[in-house]
Amino acid sequence: NGVRKDGTPIGNPGLGALCEPVELLPLDTVFAEKLLETAIKSATLVSATKEDYLQKAIQDTKDLVRPSFERSMIGSDEEKRKKSFNFEFYSVMRAITNVLGERRVSIRDFQLAWGRELVSMYAPSANRKDYSSPFPKIDEFEDYDYDKNKLLDALGAVTVTMDAFKSGGILGFVEISIPYDDYGSVVTVAVDDYVPITAEILLSEQKLLSQGPIQALVVYLLENASVAFAADTFYLDPSTTSQTAYNPTQLLLSLSNLRKM
Repeated sequence: NGVRKDGTPIGNPGLGALCEPVELLPLDTVFAEKLLETAIKSATLVSATKEDYLQKAIQDTKDLVRPSFERSMIGSDEEKRKKSFNFEFYSVMRAITNVLGERRVSIRDFQLAWGRELVSMYAPSANRKDYSSPFPKIDEFEDYDYDKNKLLDALGAVTVTMDAFKSGGILGFVEISIPYDDYGSVVTVAVDDYVPITAEILLSEQKLLSQGPIQALVVYLLENASVAFAADTFYLDPSTTSQTAYNPTQLLLSLSNLRKM
């Protein structure tokens, strides 16, 4: 991810326990279904695939993996709803991966389409005034060649969309920051209590389309702002460093080497 002027590395994950954790709202199943519908719509658009074909691929995937997921469908009604959403999320994203591969469509093209759809639904008029961060806003950056106002407009749309996700029970808390000591070259998006994290990790381990709506949103918005970047996604458990007790609940998206596209 590069180094700062003082020689220290940039873009390192280091979220830990969030300072002001917010209670995760109950999962809104209608909102969750709509979120997956936007992914399906975007995939059919970029791959020129009929929705019936993709829906059949999704159903075939569900039939294949359902036994594995059903074994974990225990707990309270709310826990079961979240686990069911992870099953749906995994099945949809796996099927989309396969269809994109068949049609030789890039993951990035799908992300751009999905991100565009999410912004049009949840943040069509968002701008830099909507950008919210627990950290002080930076008046001046150093060593950057992109349009700072366009970046802040993009982060405003991220903020508004994440607020919608929060209301839908998809995540609990978000911190978006531009670390001052990285001279405007890094942005981090830290998400606590991210509900589909189990499905994303499983997809990642299987080398499938693991990047979900948050990554798609950021890819589209920064492309629209003409800001190039390198992205890394980390899944964190703030309660322990033990691998045996590892139960990640936090997603950290680190965007480094920000520069004009």
